[in-house]
Amino acid sequence: MFKSIRFMMGYVWKVRKRYVIYQLIYQILTAAIPLADIVIPKFIIDELTGAQSVPHIVGWILLLVFINLVGSVLCDYLRSRCFTLKGEVFTEFQTMMAEKLSSCDFERLEDPGFLDVRAKAERFLFADGQGFAAVLDKAFNVVGKLLSFTGIVAVISTLNFWVLLVFAALILLNAYYGARVRKQYIQWDLEKAPVERRTSYLNNLVGDFAFGKEIRIYGMKDWLVGKVHEHLQASDAFYKKQVRLTNKADYLASFTNFLLKGIAYLYLAFSVIRKAIGLGDFTMYTGALLNFSGAMQSVMQSVVEIAQFKGYYDALEEYMEVPRRMYQGEQRELSQAPYEIRFEDVSFRYPGQSADVLKHINLTLKSGEKLSVVGENGAGKTTFVKLLSRLYDPTQGRILLNGVDIRKIDYRQYMGIIGSVFQDYKLLAFTLKENVALDQAEGIPDEKVQETLIRSGLGGKLSQLPRGVQTHVYKIFSEEGFEPSGGEGQKIALARAMYKDAPVMILDEPTAALDPRAEYEIYRNFSEMTAGKTTVFISHRMSSSKFCDHVAFFRNGEIAEYGTHDQLMAKGGLYSELFTMQAQYYVDG
Repeated sequence: MFKSIRFMMGYVWKVRKRYVIYQLIYQILTAAIPLADIVIPKFIIDELTGAQSVPHIVGWILLLVFINLVGSVLCDYLRSRCFTLKGEVFTEFQTMMAEKLSSCDFERLEDPGFLDVRAKAERFLFADGQGFAAVLDKAFNVVGKLLSFTGIVAVISTLNFWVLLVFAALILLNAYYGARVRKQYIQWDLEKAPVERRTSYLNNLVGDFAFGKEIRIYGMKDWLVGKVHEHLQASDAFYKKQVRLTNKADYLASFTNFLLKGIAYLYLAFSVIRKAIGLGDFTMYTGALLNFSGAMQSVMQSVVEIAQFKGYYDALEEYMEVPRRMYQGEQRELSQAPYEIRFEDVSFRYPGQSADVLKHINLTLKSGEKLSVVGENGAGKTTFVKLLSRLYDPTQGRILLNGVDIRKIDYRQYMGIIGSVFQDYKLLAFTLKENVALDQAEGIPDEKVQETLIRSGLGGKLSQLPRGVQTHVYKIFSEEGFEPSGGEGQKIALARAMYKDAPVMILDEPTAALDPRAEYEIYRNFSEMTAGKTTVFISHRMSSSKFCDHVAFFRNGEIAEYGTHDQLMAKGGLYSELFTMQAQYYVDG
């Protein structure tokens, strides 16, 4: 428990110190006002049933009103400020979570175990209303309730120690059972997280435009809706168990509250009858005993919920401590261009797989060289460029940049020299300019982006858009947005890579969605686009190999053939065979 509280308080103090200060003042005031309401009426009633001194009565009433008025105004102000500041803390925390996710090792994003840990960690934020924000409130509330509780105990201790003991025993019994209930509740909540993650995926899939055609053409509606229903039912089973459990705790709380009130009123009423206390004392002790019950229950409940919150914190801690191997190591500064890249006996196996996807790759890419990587589906071509762009690290062997293992080079700097267009490129629902220039979009003129888009082949479409590069891609954020075709989307992705102007360019099927004329234009401008850059070009259309310096033919995860296009054609091997098979569709006879 203390570990999670220490983390929360430390984080809040770091990002918003004022929140902590305002909360402490607020808790002191919320403790003082109820105590004034308990104690001061005793003196008013004693005066009314005794000497009836008007100045004394007015004085006590004015003091009570003043404490309530000023205290309430200050509490309202502090509560509103704390609410605003808590929102800012929450924003900072969510941003930190997003930063962690966006900078985790790429392989984690397709690891179901990591995704489940992430779903559980997000419970730390929300947790059905008992997440970070709620527990932060409870942590401060404990401070205020303890102050109030201490004052109330001081009042009651002047009455009867045994009454105090009975009250404390009943409340502790209720708190003990509540703690057990809460622990089981959170355990089920964490078990439910992976189920809800899959449910969320299915719900999003049903409404995703990208899947709309397949769902309708292949009649998947009933099948997918059935899966949604199945997962919702699994979640409902958890909810029902949680509700039944919390109901039991609520029943016990109601019963103990009934006992506490009954004991308090009976004991104090007989004390007045026996002349042991006066009416003023009756009022004060009644208020003190009933507030004692509420204060102690509130303290115990808050402590229990904070303690059980540890389950959510443990999930968060696991998530936050997932190692980022890519950012570890010596992190040397990147050397200056030109760059030579060498694969030395590189093998790679995807996490959880039993066989290598790449086997003993040895290859050197000289600065400015253009390499065509070809081969049949599943031969390891895309995996090769994922290693080159350091989305993954080799299982065996090493990749050297100017003689230095890329694992020892600062990760961000290394990624800075890579420009890429992958076959599964993604566009953002932002403006064309933002899709091309990304985080630099605000600081550059539109003309620079226009020029890049024209070079990538999107000039014709761009001239038809009234808002030019300020037009949104997709209609998610703007009704004036446009839905790019596959070819148009590929041109935007290509423009993004061209704009980055990185010294190492990876083009993974960059013309797959283009029509023959657009593909011809890309090929015709290929030398200009990649001038002076080290370029790796992957394409099923093997004609692209003719304008590359070397060709690496991959088969079953190995480089089966390597050389120039002419050398491999003269060799008459696998490359020549596949090239000839493709070429026959473009020649007569």
